Amino acid sequence: MSDEREDVLDAMDWLLDSLESDDAVSYAEVGGVYQEKTDIVVTDDGPRNRTAFTETGVWLRVFADGAADYRYTNSLDEEALRDEADRAIRSGQVLAQDEPGRFDAYTTHRGTHGGWASEGIHERDLDEKVSVIEAGLAAADDLDLDRRWANYNDAHIEEAVGTTTGSVVRTTLDRARVNFSLTLADGPKVSRYAGSTEGAAFLEEVTDAFEVAAADARALASADPVDTSPGETTVALSPEAAGQLFHFVSHYLECDTCYMGLSPYAVGDRIGPAELAIEDTVHAGSWTARAYDAEVKPTTPTRLVSNGRIERLLHNTTTAGEEDTYPTGNSVPSLGFSEPPRIHARHLEVAAGDADATALRANADVYVERFKRPWFRDEFERVQRSGVFPASALYAKDIDRKSIDSPDRGSAEFPIAEAYRLEDGERAGRVDGMSLEYTPDALRTVSRIGDVRRTVTGVCDKHKSRLPFAVTAPGVRMEAPLTERN
Repeated sequence: MSDEREDVLDAMDWLLDSLESDDAVSYAEVGGVYQEKTDIVVTDDGPRNRTAFTETGVWLRVFADGAADYRYTNSLDEEALRDEADRAIRSGQVLAQDEPGRFDAYTTHRGTHGGWASEGIHERDLDEKVSVIEAGLAAADDLDLDRRWANYNDAHIEEAVGTTTGSVVRTTLDRARVNFSLTLADGPKVSRYAGSTEGAAFLEEVTDAFEVAAADARALASADPVDTSPGETTVALSPEAAGQLFHFVSHYLECDTCYMGLSPYAVGDRIGPAELAIEDTVHAGSWTARAYDAEVKPTTPTRLVSNGRIERLLHNTTTAGEEDTYPTGNSVPSLGFSEPPRIHARHLEVAAGDADATALRANADVYVERFKRPWFRDEFERVQRSGVFPASALYAKDIDRKSIDSPDRGSAEFPIAEAYRLEDGERAGRVDGMSLEYTPDALRTVSRIGDVRRTVTGVCDKHKSRLPFAVTAPGVRMEAPLTERN
């Protein structure tokens, strides 16, 4: 074992012992993290940045006075660790949360998980990774582009987590992703994201993502822009666009979001047709895959929507205790560990329907391939989602008590990134400059669900924490207002 790895484990053990002996601490989790990381940026001019480095750190989540605080530091000396612990304890006390948080003081987990990579991503050298990205961008050499850009990064992560109640797990994870865009000279920007935890195998597979994006860009470039009237529209969504929409909806099934008064839904509500079924799962090798969550709970599948009705919310240990249910591993660590873990879906699975491509587009006016990032209509919701929030889920109830209801809660504008006008189910021109209006009852208008599913991946922000997401979904046909994009 390298000295750096030993230093991380020693720091974790020292901090855990220190927190166990502190009377002000009710419960704590401590993680020691060793990472071998790569970050590459490639443009038309070639590699603009290429770095490989090692990062070590320790994170801690501490319950004190009924509230939790989270800290992450790269400083492993005892003085720095004690300072971070003291700050976490004081933050819990200062928060003055009305309802004390709960934690699991009884269940003990001990385990090791080696990840899903047969070959670690850190085993491949920097030059090979740069070459793979350059070759991927070359798939668009025949296109008239204003700009080509790609950002690739990866991390081989070795993590040990211990709690003051005796749980100890050790995991290895090889997480790699690429975010790239092709900006057409006379058309929209085609943006794509691909990620995996399969280690070096990702480098063999990622070329396909570039080739598919280049093919989509060619189709958009060859289509003339056409006018589209705003108003209520029958819209067919591709599996990728539907996946983006379902990911957005899953935020309203996060228990802390409900506690904050931001969700328009509750368990038992019908949100879609009887054919709609959604599960939150864990796929081996998926961009979002983890064996254990940040609270050392095993990650297990959970059914969220069945027969069009909400069956269950997403929980961490605290909210599960509050609702007298069980956690299923949804305390998702923030990428990089610098921000607290958050309640979040892992890999959403939306069940396929029986509509083939022709049936899905029948009677539809517009076919949407992809959306851009949605924009929350309610200012309070927008600020809360993007703003700083403590690592204590029950503090959301304090926020709710101080807020007022808004008719725009749960509503958003989805700027359309790639879409086509349809005539008799066939593409009849490119749709530019429009947005789809999402309201809480939008999924009730779904009239067909496709029989083909695809997976979309990405990263979203929740209270400054950057969280990975993945959705495998079919296309859908629905009714929704289209508006001109501001």
